[in-house]
Amino acid sequence: MKRRQVLKRLLQTSGGLIAASLLPGCSSKALGSLFPLELLHPEAPLPEHLLTPLSEFYVQTYALAPQVDRSTWALEIKGAVANPLTLTFEDILAAPQSDFYLTMECIGNPTGGNLIGNAQWTGTPLRPFLEQAGVKPEAVEFALHGADWYKTTLPVADVMRPEVYLVHRMNDAPLTQAHGYPVRIILPGHFGQKQPKWLVGIEAITSTERGFWEQLGWSNLAEIPTHAMLRQIQNTRVWSGHHRVSLDAGGEQDWRQGILLAGVALDKASPIQTIQISTDGGGTWDKAEQNHPRSPHEWTLWRYLWQPTTPGKYTLLARGESGREQQPLKDEHHKDGSSGVLEIQATLQS
Repeated sequence: MKRRQVLKRLLQTSGGLIAASLLPGCSSKALGSLFPLELLHPEAPLPEHLLTPLSEFYVQTYALAPQVDRSTWALEIKGAVANPLTLTFEDILAAPQSDFYLTMECIGNPTGGNLIGNAQWTGTPLRPFLEQAGVKPEAVEFALHGADWYKTTLPVADVMRPEVYLVHRMNDAPLTQAHGYPVRIILPGHFGQKQPKWLVGIEAITSTERGFWEQLGWSNLAEIPTHAMLRQIQNTRVWSGHHRVSLDAGGEQDWRQGILLAGVALDKASPIQTIQISTDGGGTWDKAEQNHPRSPHEWTLWRYLWQPTTPGKYTLLARGESGREQQPLKDEHHKDGSSGVLEIQATLQS
């Protein structure tokens, strides 16, 4: 059952409080071109970073976005800890700050969907606060709580990683209400399901628990699989809901001059090694050009100059390979996140 279907059923069977507060899961906004067309020219290097404008960054909504006052906001670190902490926003700002790039994706993103975006985040590592609190040996998980009553859980070791951050800025601007103002948690390698917005509680617990979406059958670890996505053909954006493209012979987009295929690839924590492109429905594959981001948690950008010689209908595919695995051609276990290959149908007119 899809997340939207789950929410529809909840709305039909639950009381007025749930009906008033629950909204559909992930949503995306209007999209511009991914890459500028000058990338058809091999002398133009792939950019080191490609940020998603906040106006296009997808939004996940479990409930109505809470109105949080930064001056009264507090984060409680509690449960099986020796020294419970209550952190204010000023405490977050007073800690060492860093900027880093990370790609966020919704676990409900269909193959090749738009529920993914890359941002520069600003914040401070969570681990020093957890060490200050003194996590007890009997703690096995952390329960993460949002001000919207959202809850999810992860093993202690996963949350204690040095790359887990409390962030308060996104693309060099304060977090917006929709994206978790004033503070959210970033847990690299996991889908957005495990990264609550409007974070107000980190609770060390001594037995395993399931969060909101996990109780509805979605993955408990929600780890990002290896996957590449075809996102643009010439200046036309493509995705799961817009997967048919027609190109004419002649004019600015004359396919006989070569066709730019471009996209992104992502993995849990392993660098993307190669992106392979097929223009004949998987019969043959060729290697795409790619960049090599410093962080394995930022999407890899790729492009491929396709030079067809005859008009007709073509099936275009893109798949990624990391040090961990190669992307499957078909989706498996959708509630673990989609990783199959999106088929793009391209018609070249004579």
